[in-house]
Amino acid sequence: MKTIFLIPILFLSTILNTQIDYEKQNTLLLSAYRAKATKDYDTALKLYDEALEIKQLNSISEYLFAAICAAEIERNTSCENWIKAAITDENVTSKTILSFSKNEIYQESAQKVLANHEALSNMFFSKKKNIAAYLEIQKLVIRDKLARKLNDYYSGISQKDQEEAFDGYLAAQKENDTIALIKYKNILWPKISEEHDAYEDAIIRYTDSLNITKLINITKTHGWQEEAHILLWHQRGTYGDTNWVWNYFKPLIDTEIKAGTVAPFFWAMFEDFKSIIENGETIYGYHPGKVNNGTVNAKRKSIGLPELTMAEIEERNNNPYGGRMY
Repeated sequence: MKTIFLIPILFLSTILNTQIDYEKQNTLLLSAYRAKATKDYDTALKLYDEALEIKQLNSISEYLFAAICAAEIERNTSCENWIKAAITDENVTSKTILSFSKNEIYQESAQKVLANHEALSNMFFSKKKNIAAYLEIQKLVIRDKLARKLNDYYSGISQKDQEEAFDGYLAAQKENDTIALIKYKNILWPKISEEHDAYEDAIIRYTDSLNITKLINITKTHGWQEEAHILLWHQRGTYGDTNWVWNYFKPLIDTEIKAGTVAPFFWAMFEDFKSIIENGETIYGYHPGKVNNGTVNAKRKSIGLPELTMAEIEERNNNPYGGRMY
């Protein structure tokens, strides 16, 4: 009898041991971000290293933040390795890498790594379990971005202009520089004629409809692909409704969450956005926005997100349109 029960017990143990500890990684990443903010680069780097041992990091920025931390404490090899990881894990472009920091060691490390950018980028593609599905989704993502850039093209505003304006806008907010805020707002949210605005809106709605239809077909064939998140995010206006999009994706991804193959906080952004529209504040403080300081940390814990400090909660409530997602 003992032998009969041994196999399922061992099988269950294997499953549990291979599940990703999302909560631990999120705690490490938020702690690393806090350490970096206080210029405790050594601690931040150790935390980033530990987080990467669990799984790939959540965003491009976190790889390059780690590289900056290494550069700040003159760990050239570590800096190079983090930049390499940004390429092999996230396929980061040379332009993004070079523009991320002006630190001298960071720039020297970046130049060394970028000499082999093509080979490192090939490693990114070689790690994809389903390259066909990935490439199909990239076609949709490109179409998605193009539709949302029509007014920028019309206004003559480049992506570089927007990136620099965003950084300047956050700095101006902290300094309460009203003149600079107006300047950067005009770049980030330029005034467009009603005619052009209506045209772009129509193109976006049409593109989103085509993309989500195609995405459902891809998902039915290949399963959910994490690169498709942005396409689903652009359906957020109807999140929570009963319609053909959410009737398909909500149960599908809920099943993936239960299986541990999708992060338990996947819906946090969607639920926060919906709550902002309906109640004026977020539930989890994952999406930038005001939070309820009495409930936010309990809500975060329920989906594997680390607690926010009182200072971070205060920052959210004082500056709901700034900050980062965490």
